[in-house]
Amino acid sequence: MACPAGLCYNGYMRNNSVKGGMVLDLGCKKQKVPGAIGVDIDPASDADVIHDLEIFPYPFQDNYADAIYAKHIIEHVKNPAGLIREAHRILKPGGTVYIETPHFSNYVAYAEPQHRLFYSYFMFRNLLKEANVPFRIVRWELTFYKTFRLFGIKYLANRFPEQYERFWTFIFPAENIVLVMEKQ
Repeated sequence: MACPAGLCYNGYMRNNSVKGGMVLDLGCKKQKVPGAIGVDIDPASDADVIHDLEIFPYPFQDNYADAIYAKHIIEHVKNPAGLIREAHRILKPGGTVYIETPHFSNYVAYAEPQHRLFYSYFMFRNLLKEANVPFRIVRWELTFYKTFRLFGIKYLANRFPEQYERFWTFIFPAENIVLVMEKQ
């Protein structure tokens, strides 16, 4: 997989750090990716740019960033398709967006009153259809806590996502959904 500026390792941002290239960290809170431009609504965050992610367009030019990091933010916005469209607009061709959010079976999904939506593998499929922007999916994965990884649940759930979400999800809850996409 080719990630801009060496940002990815096996489809994930490498240790939350940036090695060159223009990277935006949307909803950075107090854990901004080192070297990235942080964007958050909270002035007490580590943000370089204070902006409400509900307001479009975001304050960046078209084709501005090599990568966008959106870890645990999409579940907080009212218009997730708008966030995906803005990520596409802001990314340079070939740029990568990394999205991570709690899976709906994870207790964390329901733990914060600010969470607006609870995501499944197939909800993302429909969300990408709604966003209607040309991304190539590089990685689409359900992650699991260590115990379930040891028993092969991660492999089976990612190999058979529809069966997992219909029959096994509340027996073996997932941790997160990770989606890595490249702008076409």
